[in-house]
Amino acid sequence: MKNAVETIKNHRTYRHFKSGSALPEEHLQTIIDCARQAPSWMNGQHYTIINITSPELRAKITALQPANPQIGTCSTYLVFVADLHRADLSGRACGGTFSAAGEPDSLITAVTDTALAAQNAVIAAESLGYATCYTGGIRNIAAELIELLKLPKNTFPIVGLCIGIPDTDMRIKPRLPESAVYAENEYPCDQTLSDGLEQYERTMTAFGEAREKFPFREKFARYYSSTYAPKNIPLLQQQGWLTKTVSDN
Repeated sequence: MKNAVETIKNHRTYRHFKSGSALPEEHLQTIIDCARQAPSWMNGQHYTIINITSPELRAKITALQPANPQIGTCSTYLVFVADLHRADLSGRACGGTFSAAGEPDSLITAVTDTALAAQNAVIAAESLGYATCYTGGIRNIAAELIELLKLPKNTFPIVGLCIGIPDTDMRIKPRLPESAVYAENEYPCDQTLSDGLEQYERTMTAFGEAREKFPFREKFARYYSSTYAPKNIPLLQQQGWLTKTVSDN
């Protein structure tokens, strides 16, 4: 087992897994235990982890995500769900109104807790020698997942996680210059950020990742010029999120 610092500094994303390789039960349990030890707001642990063990269900999710075939070939596929449903149950048991659930801060809290748990799972899995791959694209099939996974109100699927044995090696991807993401005491100036972005674009072009169709800055210029998953705005509200505004208070 690798130590945590070594594991984190050697992280890479794998999208090709050896099919038919099951995780030993003790390794899966270790990964789940580590995910559950993630810090959370007020110890609320506002997430649920759903292990897709049904071959039929895994096949349905894979079919809904043709750009992510690794969902069907990895050893274990976990779906991390932002979850305030348990908080609602606590409120019902103790006479609470649950009136703050629809506020933006509640969504931020639950998504943060969910992300921390997911990253703990990644570090644990990679420490045990497995490869991992997040599938954030499940946000595009959130409505289908809500139905397939029988998610109650006040929950929302945030990210999937593939875990398994890699079928090919991957290089460690370069990161943005430290000056573009780390500062002391105040936010870095635009010139520093622009210089860092330009430098990183050259670095990534030289790195030559096959999946990239556009230079780094153009990729995000295109991405943030339209809404990625427009159906999720009303869907979040349908699930009980973002139903309140400042004027409601």
